[in-house]
Parts: sequence; structure tokens; C-alpha cells
Amino acid sequence: MENNTNITGIGKEKLVDLNRIPITTNGFKWTFTSNLLYLFLHVFSLIMPTVMILTFFSFAMDSNFFHWRFIFFFIDVVAWWGSYLLISLLLGKLLLIILKLIHKPREGLFKIERKNKDYSHFCLRTTIKKYIFWIWNNFCFPWANNFAFKACDIKTDLKSTMFDGWSDVEFIEYGKNVMIGQGAQIFSSIIVRIESNDYLLIKKVIIGDHVVLGAYSIVSPGTIIGKGATLGVWTVTHINQILEPDWIYVGNYAQKYQSTQKAIADSKKQPMRRFVDTGKRIKFDIKQFSNQK
Repeated sequence: MENNTNITGIGKEKLVDLNRIPITTNGFKWTFTSNLLYLFLHVFSLIMPTVMILTFFSFAMDSNFFHWRFIFFFIDVVAWWGSYLLISLLLGKLLLIILKLIHKPREGLFKIERKNKDYSHFCLRTTIKKYIFWIWNNFCFPWANNFAFKACDIKTDLKSTMFDGWSDVEFIEYGKNVMIGQGAQIFSSIIVRIESNDYLLIKKVIIGDHVVLGAYSIVSPGTIIGKGATLGVWTVTHINQILEPDWIYVGNYAQKYQSTQKAIADSKKQPMRRFVDTGKRIKFDIKQFSNQK
């Protein structure tokens, strides 16, 4: 199957075979503008809840109410932290809307240079989303990261276990009850080198319902994973790979290992143990290791 795409943003379009492109890191770069934007978001997100609290400082420190404020000091801290979270999300979301109105995000292969609007705006959008996700990922509730994803136009639900891995911040669509293993990485963008020039490749990733991504697995840009599929530990998909539903994939690059139905059926069989020296197999009673009688 042909797996070609066009290079855009360099004046002359050219077909490129994506199958020959290796897996690399993602294409985000901290530019001077990105650093200023990151600093702006931190400062204003901190100033606004602080000003709000200081406005009521004299009232809160009144002698008639001070002992109550001291008792409920924890509530005051939570209120400040909650305000910081909400303001960071609202401010970041507003800037994302403005950036999208200026230049609409799109998929493709773009030259990495400041004058390329697709690349420069990608860096700015990523800066804002990294800021939002960093704050919400450190919140005390595990669903907070998923909520931030949804607010930043990444389709997901609040039940998926996603905070043990690493995910790109746009052009990704997660299904329901997705489980991302520790150290797993989902890329919708990577850096590719073509004829001694660096380009940013952006391709949407779609992960179906009830998908499990094993520890340290890598999902490459353009990957589509069917419902109920599983990626084994250290498994790597290639660019634009399509994984069929209800199959277990292993290897680099990902290849079919066995269907999930067969794996479920095998798990219900009588456990066996094998002696290394003789190769003899005997039944293995796992109940002996439990407290159940």
C-alpha cells in the first residue's frame, strides 16, 4: 500500500514515502515567543487569584473572624488553588481560540522554520497546552488531566487511565476506557529529515474504545487502533498503520500476535507448569497461594 504525503510550505510540493521515515521525537521547539507566552500564562494565572484573595484580606483578618479563618485555613488554600486552575484553563483556552482564528491547525508535512506559519503556530499552541496540562496533571484528582484534554479539543472520557504515559497535545482522538501503560508514548507529530532538511510531520491518531497500550509502547502519527486492540510492551506502530479491532500486537513494527478472544480463552484454561530439565508439564494449582479455601 502506498503511504505518501506532500511536503508543504516550501514553495514546491513533493511526494514523500512515509514508510521510509524512522520514528523520532516530536517536533516542538521552545522559541523566544513560546517562552514569553509561557511566562505570560504563569504570571497572569497567579496574579488573578492572588488579587482576588487579597481583596478580602482585611475582612478575613478582622479580629471577629480571624479564629474562623485560621480553623478553615485549608479551605482557603483549596479556594486559591482552585481559582488558579480555573483561570489557567480559561486563559489558555482563550488564547487557543485566538490562535485558531489567526491560523487554523492542519495535518501535513511542514518545513521547520520560523517563517512557516504551520510550524510556528504549532509551537505556540503546544506551549499553551503544555502549560495547561502541567498544572492540571499535578492536581489531586486523576480525572483532572482528562478534563484538561477535553477542554483543549482532545476527544477522550473521564474514565480512561492516561496519566502514566505521555501524549501529544493535539490531533489525537481517544475512545472510551483507554488504558495507557507506564512510559507509553502517543505521537501525532514527529521530526523527519528529508534531503538534509528537517520537517514537522503532523498526522491525526485515532485510538478506539477499550484499547490498552502496553508499557513503553510507541504510537506513531497517523496510527488508527481499532476497538479492543492491545499493544504489547515496547511495541511500536509505523506511520499511518491501521490496527484491527480485538487483536494483540507486538514487535517493532507492530504485528499481529493473537486475537483477544483467544487470549481470554487461554486464560481460562487449566494453568500448567513445565520442568526445564525434562520438559514435562503438570497441572499448577494457583489456589494454594490464596487465602481462599
